[in-house]
Amino acid sequence: MEAYRLALAGLLASYIDGYTVVDVGAHGTGEADAYSHALAGQGALVIGFEPNAQECARLNEHWRGRRRFFPHAIGSGARGIFHVCKAPLTSSLLRPNRSLLEAYENLSELCEVTAEIPIDTVRLDDVGEIGAVDFLKLDIQGATLMALESAERLLERTLVVHAEAEFVPIYSGQPLFSECELFLRRKGFTFHHFHHLEGRRMKHGEYAVGPTPSQTLWADAVFVPSLQRLDRMPARELTRLAWTMDVVYGASDMAMACLARCNGSNGLADAYRKLLAEHGLLT
Repeated sequence: MEAYRLALAGLLASYIDGYTVVDVGAHGTGEADAYSHALAGQGALVIGFEPNAQECARLNEHWRGRRRFFPHAIGSGARGIFHVCKAPLTSSLLRPNRSLLEAYENLSELCEVTAEIPIDTVRLDDVGEIGAVDFLKLDIQGATLMALESAERLLERTLVVHAEAEFVPIYSGQPLFSECELFLRRKGFTFHHFHHLEGRRMKHGEYAVGPTPSQTLWADAVFVPSLQRLDRMPARELTRLAWTMDVVYGASDMAMACLARCNGSNGLADAYRKLLAEHGLLT
C-alpha cells in the first residue's frame, strides 16, 4: 500500500499542498494517528490542542515544530472544570457518570477522578491560527457537541469531521452520537461510517460475563460533506477530500465521487481509475 499511496500523492501533489489537520484532544498523538498518511503533501500542518500542560509540552518537544500544540481546552469559551482521571485519556470537562460506568468492566476504575482543575475554555472559532481545515479530529471525552457548537464558522471551511461519540452517557449530562449527528447534518455534513467501535463487557456482581463485549459504547464517527455540498465544491476542495477519503479510510468510492465532480481538472478521475487498476484495487 505504501507504493500506492506514494503514487496517489504524486498524482494529486499540486492539490494537497498545505494539507491541514486540527487535532482537538491530542493526548498521545503519534505516528499511528488516523490522519498520519494524509500528511504526505508539501507543507502539511497539524494544529493540536491538549489541556494537560505537561502532555502539551511533551508533544511540542517530540514533534519539534512539525506539529504545533496549544494548551487549550476547547469548549464554549466559558470557565469550566477539567476532571483529571486516573487514565489520562479519559479526562474531560465533564464529570464521569460513575453510576453507569460501574455497570461495565474496568470503566469506573479508568475514569476515577483524581483532581479537578478550574480552566478557561477556548472556542474553535476564536483560534486565529486556524484557516481552512481538511481534517478535524475531536477526541474530548463527551464534549464533542460543545466543541462543534464553538466552531460554526470553522465548519464552513472543514472537509472531514472525525469525532469520538458515545452511545451511552459515559460522562454526566453529555450529548450522545444522535445529537452530534443532527447538529452536523444541519451544517451540511452527512454521516459516512464508524471508525474503531469500542465496548466493554457488562458486570454481574464481581464477574464480567462472556468472551467479548456485546454492546458498543463509543466510536469515532466520520462525517463528510453532503451530496448537495459536493455538487457545489470547487475542484481543489474536492481533490483534497478525495485524498483524505482514500489514504485515511480506504474509501475509494467516495474519492472517485469527488474526483468525478472536478470539471476541467486534467482528467483526474480517469487517472485515479487507472492508478487503482494498476494496484489491483479496482473491481
